[in-house]
Amino acid sequence: MKQIRFLDWPLKRYYGETHVFHRWKNLLRENGLQVTLHYDHRDTALLDADSLIIHSRYFGAWQNTATRNTQNHDELLSFLAGCRAGVNRLIWFDAADSTGSADLMLLPHVDLFLKKQLLKDKSYYLANTSKPNLRIWLPESEVANASFTPADPAGLDKMRLAWNIGLNDYRYFGYKMSRLSNYLDYRLYPLRFKTVSKDRPLDVVFRGTIHQGLDAQHGVSEQRNQVLQLLKGIKRNIPVGKITSKRAYWRELKQARVGISPFGWGEICYRDFEIMISGCLLIKPDMKHLETYPNVFIDKETYLSVRWDMADLELQLNAVMEDFPAYLHIAVKGQELYKKACMDGQGFVNHFKQTIC
Repeated sequence: MKQIRFLDWPLKRYYGETHVFHRWKNLLRENGLQVTLHYDHRDTALLDADSLIIHSRYFGAWQNTATRNTQNHDELLSFLAGCRAGVNRLIWFDAADSTGSADLMLLPHVDLFLKKQLLKDKSYYLANTSKPNLRIWLPESEVANASFTPADPAGLDKMRLAWNIGLNDYRYFGYKMSRLSNYLDYRLYPLRFKTVSKDRPLDVVFRGTIHQGLDAQHGVSEQRNQVLQLLKGIKRNIPVGKITSKRAYWRELKQARVGISPFGWGEICYRDFEIMISGCLLIKPDMKHLETYPNVFIDKETYLSVRWDMADLELQLNAVMEDFPAYLHIAVKGQELYKKACMDGQGFVNHFKQTIC
């Protein structure tokens, strides 16, 4: 039995990326993997393991590039050195939202470097462009295009594909009830998918407010701003206004035919999977530049892509609205593929074993 310790991000311990280790803990054991979650880096049990995985957001002050400094960087390197001396394999889980990474300088200090989504062209991590940035889809002029420390070419082989937020817990929990997430069996409280149907009262759903500032958030809000501006001028049955309550949000999704999910801090968003669960047709910017697990993003089969600059979004929406039944099969296939993936415990275990071994 391989002993794997995971230093987790306490803030999302109940329904985040490590939910899979609670949900499928018995299946992991059956496959020779004992995964234990920890929430304190001072826990001496962390080193009593074959492998130690560290969630990058545990060291939030360091991972946030706005608060990263020499002191917390040196402290992190010292901690990693101590861990690496005590375990067979030290693994960094870069939980940042985009395919880009601000953590690449850690590659020489760990044995493996996991990401929820990876660029298919890994040479980009070597910064072989004039202005490398964390969010590859944004134009160079955007403030949010933070540059990054290039990867050491010798370290590229350490980069492995982890699993994305599609395997988080999307079951509905009321106020303060999310703590049940890791302990409430899916057989007792399953994830409920809404049947795809052409007969829905809302045409499109996407709520939010336009970000007006020119600060760092301007770039990550660019696609969202374009969507909101476009929907203002479309004469369809589209709910508008600020973000609603969680319950109202789910109700709107399940009444809509189309859900739009632009990129933000990263390419993959909770909204992608919420749209599929709700039986909507997903429209989002092209995803062909990345690889992820589970991969439910197959253009014209499970979702409809638009350009990164969103220039063709209006044309795509008009085509869908004019003949929605012709696109219904895409929503059905997207939901079926996602449902299969998020119920496939053995598939996750196989992927996890292949990733860390």
